[in-house]
Amino acid sequence: MSTFETPTLDDSERPSKLSVFLRELAFQDVAAPIFHAYMLLRAMNAPEGPHQHDARVWAITLFTWTIATVLLVRGNIMPEGRPRAFLYRVGIFAPMVLSYFEMIHLLPALQPRVLDMRLYEIDRILFGETPAIVMQAWNTRPVVEWIAFFYYSYFYLMIAMLIPALMLDKGKRLHELMAGAFIVCGGGHIIYTLVPGKGPFVAIPFDAPLDGGFWWNQVWTTVSNAGAQLDIFPSLHTAYPTYFTLHAFAYRKTMPFKFVWPIIAFFAVNMITATMFLRWHWGIDVIAGLTLATTARLVAIRVFKREGQRGSDEDPRMPVWEPFLR
Repeated sequence: MSTFETPTLDDSERPSKLSVFLRELAFQDVAAPIFHAYMLLRAMNAPEGPHQHDARVWAITLFTWTIATVLLVRGNIMPEGRPRAFLYRVGIFAPMVLSYFEMIHLLPALQPRVLDMRLYEIDRILFGETPAIVMQAWNTRPVVEWIAFFYYSYFYLMIAMLIPALMLDKGKRLHELMAGAFIVCGGGHIIYTLVPGKGPFVAIPFDAPLDGGFWWNQVWTTVSNAGAQLDIFPSLHTAYPTYFTLHAFAYRKTMPFKFVWPIIAFFAVNMITATMFLRWHWGIDVIAGLTLATTARLVAIRVFKREGQRGSDEDPRMPVWEPFLR
């Protein structure tokens, strides 16, 4: 071999395509397919009933969508560039969001035995009485409307925190926010299938109905028409706002969190209160939501430490989140 010839690897020394693909996988590339595979398995084994077919359609669709995205991106089937970055964001993120609507069919399809009375017993052990009963003393129109507004604003907080970051943010903030959101969503929805319940408003009597107006009607209509009705433990109305508050506080020296983190925290406190005051959740649901959010934050920090250097000289693997707006 001449001085200028570059040594080449023979076939036995070349890494296989499978090993290269597996090396490129990031946290959510593994976590999301596992989550959707679990939901698919539960849907395929659900008892015969009116929700079984729709549950299977949703589960198959979301699982296939996620797997196709991971193969196209991490398998380098699709070339690097803005279209691939956009495809990955939509293909890995959207199925997790849409799994909320999957729950509308999957949870009743499982025909579970609800555990409300056990959750109520835990509340009485921990608090003496479930918070929803204690909060009956606040049942006046102004209070109900105030609390209902914040409960309803949960959906807008989700959009405001996740969508702009997904498309515009980068680096450590994006890594941690998305990793934590995946954990809250996947962990919460899996636990829903294991600890089904309908909440205090169904399980126990109250002295009087909530004295609400416009915002309470908005909440009632939304939950009645778009809720799974069995999704109370853990409280994701607690977990997501808490996680967003932890994330915003951690980055309080950066824009825009320098100014908005107290607002996010204020909304989170009111949303958590609303979950119990509006009789959707037991106190233990809220504790579980707080635990899930804290766990998600701690894991997200570790995920970035392990994957944050991807795409650099130290780690030549493709970045977890390839730049979308360069």
